[in-house]
Amino acid sequence: MKKALLCFVSVVFLTLEGLAFMSKDGSGTTSGQFLKLGIGARAVSMGEAFTGISDDATAIYWNPSGISRLTQKEISLMYAMWFEEISYNNLFYVHPMKIGNFGLGLQYVNYGSLDGLDENGNPTDDFTPTDLAITISYSRNIKGIDTGISAKYISSKIKETATAIAFDIGAMKQVIEEKLNIGLVVTNLGSGLKYISEESPLPMNIKIGAGYKITKDITTAIDIVIPSDNEIIFSAGGEYNYRIKENLILSGRLGYNTITKEIDGLKGITAGLGANYKNYKLDYAFVPYGDLGNTHRISFGIKF
Repeated sequence: MKKALLCFVSVVFLTLEGLAFMSKDGSGTTSGQFLKLGIGARAVSMGEAFTGISDDATAIYWNPSGISRLTQKEISLMYAMWFEEISYNNLFYVHPMKIGNFGLGLQYVNYGSLDGLDENGNPTDDFTPTDLAITISYSRNIKGIDTGISAKYISSKIKETATAIAFDIGAMKQVIEEKLNIGLVVTNLGSGLKYISEESPLPMNIKIGAGYKITKDITTAIDIVIPSDNEIIFSAGGEYNYRIKENLILSGRLGYNTITKEIDGLKGITAGLGANYKNYKLDYAFVPYGDLGNTHRISFGIKF
């Protein structure tokens, strides 16, 4: 256990040192920003500190190595009430097999209808920008370490459509049985989006996280996110489960992250509620974005 912890700490410090040059000066230099939008109301309400937990179908997004721990087929759907007319929806499915677990994910953002203008400011046809990502994942446990990889097809449409292929690679290790997990994932490795002639890189991230169960019903988590286009992000969160009956659990969640620290007003905090009945679960997340407004996410999951 000491060896594993030492290895994990070493990776953290080497990664931070090697990427210390990254700062907010890189903001706006990458494309595919929708890839940063968190998936699943449960994870989001915990401050998006989910790299070291990743124990449901949304692991396809957070850390693909986590889907190797699922023993049943699982579907997760999410609807997000975003700013203005923007809608953000996703669907994730995990299929366990003897050779390893497979996952399929779909993320879709619709920005609503926008007024078209030509170079002289004259009205033209309206247009509707959209973003899409389709993910295929594979994960299995290798010598006590959960490993996973995802391949993503990314499409972004303004008036013209740009496409790209990217990969996520993750690993997760249980350090203290049924207590402490540590995780590491690198996301959005691949080609950039090219609309006309200039190609913009994708928002690559390195995420390091840990999840710790204080008791059977209390879970805490912390993440360090190192983006290619901004400053280091810190996330932390917790979950408390209240067992009404054996098959009925209510959950309360709180979190905090530094993703929106440059925004004025109420921001940074996250909160949510959940209900789990047998193999069905319903989750809600509330995330304020300061002066931009508040956002809400609703997720539904089922195991079968």
